[in-house]
Order: sequence, then C-alpha cells, then structure tokens
Amino acid sequence: MKHLRHLALCLLLVLSMATSAFAAEVPDTFVTENLNGQQRLVKTYTLAPDIDPETLKEPSFEYDGFTYSWAYTTKEEHPFLETKDMVQIITVETAKNDLTQILAELAPSIEYDDGSFSGELSLDHTTLTTEAAGYTTKYSKTTETKVIGNLDRNDMSYVPATTVKNGKTLSLANVDWQVTGTALVGESLVPSQFQAVATYSATSSYKAATGYVTTAEYHGEVTSEGIKNITYTVVYTGTEILPEIPEESAGFTLTSEQVLMAAVILLSLLLIGLLIFLFLRRKNVYVYVPGDKPRDYKLIAKFRVDAKYPSINLCEVDPYPTGTVAVELKQSLAKKLEGKEFHVHCANGAHTYTVLQSKPGDWHEFDVDTLATIEEVPT
Repeated sequence: MKHLRHLALCLLLVLSMATSAFAAEVPDTFVTENLNGQQRLVKTYTLAPDIDPETLKEPSFEYDGFTYSWAYTTKEEHPFLETKDMVQIITVETAKNDLTQILAELAPSIEYDDGSFSGELSLDHTTLTTEAAGYTTKYSKTTETKVIGNLDRNDMSYVPATTVKNGKTLSLANVDWQVTGTALVGESLVPSQFQAVATYSATSSYKAATGYVTTAEYHGEVTSEGIKNITYTVVYTGTEILPEIPEESAGFTLTSEQVLMAAVILLSLLLIGLLIFLFLRRKNVYVYVPGDKPRDYKLIAKFRVDAKYPSINLCEVDPYPTGTVAVELKQSLAKKLEGKEFHVHCANGAHTYTVLQSKPGDWHEFDVDTLATIEEVPT
C-alpha cells in the first residue's frame, strides 16, 4: 500500500510540471527566456486606451517546469493625429441690410469643437448672403398742390379732377378759391378775377422688410489627436519547480530486501517521470525550407508549442530563413488546434493561418518575405 502511495505522489509531481496559467486577454506574443541566469516569461498585449492594465496581471502560475510570478509591466503608447477641412455656417439678424452693421455681428473667427475634432475657423467674407427675414405692409400718402389762376369765375369746371405726380394719379381732395382781381360795376367793386388752389392726394401701400438674415461661412482646418492603442509588456520571473520527497514515518526501519525493492521502484518511477516529461516536452512544430531537389524539404528548426498559445517565432531560428517556409504541426497539436488560427512571427510581421487538418498533421507553406500563403502542398 505504501509503495502505491509513493507511486501516486511521484505521478502527481510529474503531472504538475505540465500545468500553466490562463490569461484574461490573449497576448500578441508569448516568450520564455533565460536572461542572465534568470528565467522569465514575457507576454505582450496591444489594447485600447480604456483597458485597465491591472487586469493583465495574473496570479502566480506554473508553466513548463517553473512557477512564474508577476515582476513588472511596461507600456508604450501609440498616438494618432488626424486633420480635415471644416466649414461651419453661421446666421445673424440685423435691422438693416447694411454691411457695416452685418460685419459688427459676425466675429472674425470662431472656435470649433465637436468632441472629436477641434480648431479655429475664420470668416470667409465672399460667402455672405443676406435676405429679408419677413415683410409687413406699410402705407404712404402722396400730395400735390396746383394753383390755377386768371379765371373769370370760380367755376369747378376749370379745376381738373385728377393730376399725375411721379407717374402716380392723384385725385382732387380740396379747392380753395381766391379773388385775384376786382371790377367796378356801377358804384361797387365786384370780384372779376379768380384763382383756384387745388389740393390732390393719393394713398398707396408697399411691402417693407421686417429685418434681414445674413448667412456666413467659416472655414479652417481642425485636428483630432489622442492615443490609438497601448502596447503592454508583462514580465514574470520563474522559479524552477523541485519535487518534494515525503518524509518516512518516525521509527520506521527497512530491511535490505525492502531497500532494494524501494530502490527499484524509485528508479522505475524516475524513468516513468522522465519519459512523461520528455513526452510533454517533445517538439510538436517542425519548420522546413525547400531542398535542392523538387519536393525535397530540409528541416531547420523544431519548436514546442502549447495549444493555449498557438504561435512560434522564426526570429529565434539561426540563420533566419528567407523565401518559402513550410510549417508542420504534428498530429497531437493539430488535433487540438484544428479549425483554429496559428501565428508565425517573422522579422517583418506575423503570418496567421487556420489549421485545416489533424491527420497525419497540418502542413502549411508561405513566403516569409511577403507573408503570402503558397497554395501548393507537397505529397
């Protein structure tokens, strides 16, 4: 029974070496490295400015034989600046259609801000247009006075009923008769000469503007600037996981036969653990370049990829390949990633494609210089 307990403990220790943490955000890159003797795990994220970087910090986790703890986070802001021409229309009201009065109501420049773009706009004097705001009816009276003299009597037949002034016909409104001469009739003076002072008038209506509305355009260049996104680099430091050996019960002694049996079992468990460790650490992504003959490929690199972080970095390959590159996902990994995206980070960007098959594995070719997929698949 004791030997079974020892075996179970060893198996649990080996299996715990394969565990890893789950990140809240999917990182752009995921790299493990040993820098100056310190084991590190580095994740980079490109996120919107409103994302709280504190959400990227993960509690301590185990990955690939190490326990990683958050060390620090750096950020790099990526600003943007955008400009465009803007026209804004302004209207003002004045009592008269007078340019001086209109310009007094219009500012030479105005501030523009729509929440995204802002700037200063200037008045374009060539765009001024003025129209009446409305109309009202007004009335006017035209009068004319005429003196008709040297009349022998005060007879209305001498006085015209109408007269014309400035093209408008006026009607007789009043006549004032005046004596301008007398004559002796017998011993009495009687009026012998008259003049008529005739007054003519006419009333007319016309439309008058109640005010004036002027429309003006303001022109200028406005800008929008801010932070497009932020790249965060989250660094974790690792401590190697060492298996703990359980203490034996106090006062317990083993015979030589039991010691030999324990040694055999321990060696067997170590061998099993080593095989499991090697199995978990085996390379599951192969990288090839074309060989000297048609359909001949030469293996240049192997990678170990966790299905949770489906990517490799060709910049780690020495020498760095050029031209056509083939990436082969072994069946165990291809089965987990079938239908999902796989990322290949290159010197001039990242090439992303979808894993199409899991048996006997997934094979994908592309040009590392242009990052374009090559359709031909080797048989």
